[in-house]
Amino acid sequence: MIMCESQPDPKSKLFSAATAEQYIETRAHFKAEAYNTKSIAYKRYFLTCATLMTIAAALVPVTINMPEVPKVVPTLLSLLVTVLVGVEGTFHFREHWKNCDLIKTFLRQEILLFQAKAGVYRVKDDHERKVLLVERVEGAIAKERMKTILMRTDAKPTGSNASGTKADEVKIADQEK
Repeated sequence: MIMCESQPDPKSKLFSAATAEQYIETRAHFKAEAYNTKSIAYKRYFLTCATLMTIAAALVPVTINMPEVPKVVPTLLSLLVTVLVGVEGTFHFREHWKNCDLIKTFLRQEILLFQAKAGVYRVKDDHERKVLLVERVEGAIAKERMKTILMRTDAKPTGSNASGTKADEVKIADQEK
């Protein structure tokens, strides 16, 4: 389909900040639900891996001490534990679960504070409140994206959190300004 200059792109209204209500509905709620869905999935992946690792690791010494169990069984259980540790170390299910849950909670809190005219939205006029909401929500989304990118590309985080080193935290803080 060819779009003329006079025809607006039908996708252009997907996310709108024309009014605060449109922004909340098309962007903030949408992102909160997306993060909620991701959080649930990452939690499931993490708990499944952790449970399987624990059970397999606990069974290794038991199966070694049982003469009727073939020697390959504890070896395969150890291999399973090693693979699961590697999968968790590669995909960072726990950190993704935590990050998605935190950003979802933050977005929902910002919406409620905005609607109640509370917190940082208390003494602002409607336009200032909308701009502040958009800046805070988009800033939080950008920060979460940066943490995710750093987590996926930094093999050994050395900082105080899952985002990486202290230098990475400074980079994130600089981008928020």
